[in-house]
Amino acid sequence: MKKLSIFAGVILLTTFLFNYPVVNADMEEVNQDTTNFIKSSGVIKDIVKTDDLVTLTVESEDKEPIITNFKVSNDTLLFNSGTTKEVKKEFFQKGQRIDAYYDKNKPMLMIYPAQISPELVIVHDAKNSSSVKVGKFDEQFLSLDKKLKLKIDKETVLVNERGEKVTQKDLRGKELIVFYTIETKSIPAQTVPSKIVAINYQSPEMKEVQKIIEKDHFMQNGTKMIPLRKVAEQLGYKVNYHPKRNIVYLKLGNSSITIKRGEEMYGYNRSLRKFKEKSVVKDNETYVSEDILEILILDNPSNSK
Repeated sequence: MKKLSIFAGVILLTTFLFNYPVVNADMEEVNQDTTNFIKSSGVIKDIVKTDDLVTLTVESEDKEPIITNFKVSNDTLLFNSGTTKEVKKEFFQKGQRIDAYYDKNKPMLMIYPAQISPELVIVHDAKNSSSVKVGKFDEQFLSLDKKLKLKIDKETVLVNERGEKVTQKDLRGKELIVFYTIETKSIPAQTVPSKIVAINYQSPEMKEVQKIIEKDHFMQNGTKMIPLRKVAEQLGYKVNYHPKRNIVYLKLGNSSITIKRGEEMYGYNRSLRKFKEKSVVKDNETYVSEDILEILILDNPSNSK
């Protein structure tokens, strides 16, 4: 009888943990490698404005709807899915469908309804049918979840989160907001985006990297030189130095980087890359040009942007 009571208690506890309504069923935390954000979708049921803050009461479209309060500030990125343009907080109306994206590392209080401050809100355009994907992409612009391949052409608008024009090179290593209308039925689907917005997102690890660089760097021929070991280890790489060959090896998962001190070329997996400036040894520390961050961040699952 005692064993039966214990078993029943475990079942009740498990049921509670899996049904506690902190996040609704529409909240979609994609694999850690594919995005920095959790997505939550629903319909706006109420709007409360206080000073510079707008609180949206959103109901999920599940069989058992769950309420979430999204607190939208001036720092929140807001876009219309159809026009791809930024909108103001005054644009919100009851009945609109939205997708809210918030940092998956952000701590949340265990209360219901959940109170969340999203980094990005997409308002579904009822008149213009379109799609939006938010996520990370590799160097060939294939989404890291392998679901969407981007075919960027001259008509694709490329901007950063401030609305400033950028190039394809500037998209690499960033979290991207991709607006598109047509996609192929292939696997992965392919599309020519109408607009791409590069988000300058920084994970907690990347913020620490920036602190390291601020304290320890120097300029060489107009290029910022950063401490290789400190930065790489902060991003999770194993760093080994072989004095006889004067080579530094970096390893993370299936990725490897080989850097010979004083050289301009370096090895990345099975390819050769070129630094903006030759690596330099200073106080027995290897310094490389800041462009190495594009590779280090791209291969790091929690920091890729």
